[in-house]
Amino acid sequence: MHIRQSLSLACLLAMLLVCCTAKPVRRGPPPPQPVEGDSPEHPKSTGLAYDHYLRQVVDVLESDPEFRKKLETANVSDIRSGKIAMYLEMVNHTVRTSLDEIKRREISRLQELARLQMQGMSAHDGVKKFEIPSYLDVRNPHSFEVKDLENLIIKTTSDLEELDKQRKEEFKEYEMEKTFEQQEHLKALKEEERKREEARLEELKKKHAQHPKVNHPGSKDQFEEVWEKVDHLEDQEFNPKTFFYTHDVNGDMEWSVDEVDAVLQLELDKVYDAKNSPDEDDPVERQEEMNRMREHVFQEMDKDKNWRISFQEFIDYTGSQGQNQEFQKDDGWKTVDEEPVFTDEDYQRYLQEHHAQPGVIHPPENLQFQPEGQLHQQEQPSEHQQGQPPAHQQGQPQAHQGQPPAHQQGQPPAHQQGQPPAYQQGQPPAHQQGQPVDQQHGQPVDQQNLDAEKLQQQIRDLQNQLQQQQQQQPNTQQPQH
Repeated sequence: MHIRQSLSLACLLAMLLVCCTAKPVRRGPPPPQPVEGDSPEHPKSTGLAYDHYLRQVVDVLESDPEFRKKLETANVSDIRSGKIAMYLEMVNHTVRTSLDEIKRREISRLQELARLQMQGMSAHDGVKKFEIPSYLDVRNPHSFEVKDLENLIIKTTSDLEELDKQRKEEFKEYEMEKTFEQQEHLKALKEEERKREEARLEELKKKHAQHPKVNHPGSKDQFEEVWEKVDHLEDQEFNPKTFFYTHDVNGDMEWSVDEVDAVLQLELDKVYDAKNSPDEDDPVERQEEMNRMREHVFQEMDKDKNWRISFQEFIDYTGSQGQNQEFQKDDGWKTVDEEPVFTDEDYQRYLQEHHAQPGVIHPPENLQFQPEGQLHQQEQPSEHQQGQPPAHQQGQPQAHQGQPPAHQQGQPPAHQQGQPPAYQQGQPPAHQQGQPVDQQHGQPVDQQNLDAEKLQQQIRDLQNQLQQQQQQQPNTQQPQH
């Protein structure tokens, strides 16, 4: 068991989180087959900004046998919490010197990065945007101490777990966007074309579901199928020890992430075929399926949670002859398309965030009906509330300064001219006569005209009263007619 355990999810979990898509590494009986693609000896990048520094520290610590010996007896909680870092004091002088040099180079890299970033921003912005790294002790830039290793373990574990959550969230968004695009595509088609396209998609969905039974990952049925069809040992009875040795690619008595992936390939091939169209067998869904299967296997077998399945952990799960009841149990496996990835609430929220139409204002959920007058009073403040004086104070001539009110010109108001209102003449309201109705206010146009006339009459009456008051006051200049 090597030092990658001390970094918990560091290099080994990293291969899980970055979704390794290279062809799985597998080697049969001697002589060994050539290693293809990325191997456990050359894992992919973790995706962390300090990946290179992390790998250098791992490689140097791994070279010290005393540290490795202490690591073998450490429990997973000590590893994940960084408590294992206390054993750094036991490493030899050469290892400590190498770690000191690695840290000095990393400090120099960060200083150069900060300098380049500060060139394009003000000093105030620089303080905000440049984060002081927490994976090493910058207060001591010269030597690699226990605090540096502890910080690196804790920071790496936290960051990689966050990347794992991000991966799952990105897949959920991928599925929601895929659903949205399919719905939009169908909406854009004419009725006959849409029916044909819906039938085609339904046929592809049925074809995708017609695959052989998917065995439960890590079950005896699943391993026995690999034993017969991949290892070609169908003439021999399944043996857990032999099976473990056969798929231990580098012979380190542990199954790595890549080695577990190789064991699961047969199950994936049952459901996803690269020769089929993405509409039928989506390669993105295939990769997520691999992630789910892999996580399940490690959850069942990896008891110390170091993302390595040791020989002893494997035998404890299967039994020396494969007799353990849990190992023999096979409830099958539900694939990604059989398990809901997102809820209706998730989808509606996604549409609002990513596909809401610009300029569309959605009314508040608690909006209730209010009378028109009350609604206008709330929405439209009066002139003097808007900071504008009334019309007669804005320099505009009042009605009595130019034209007298209509009823003073010898013309009585409309309702006094012997013509009763329309509703008194036996005529139905405007909205019942087929006349247009104002959709904004919900009133007939004629009714709105009557309301306007009534308001104008009230204004004229008020102006008349003001004129009479001015005539009664002494020394009041009479308006010129």
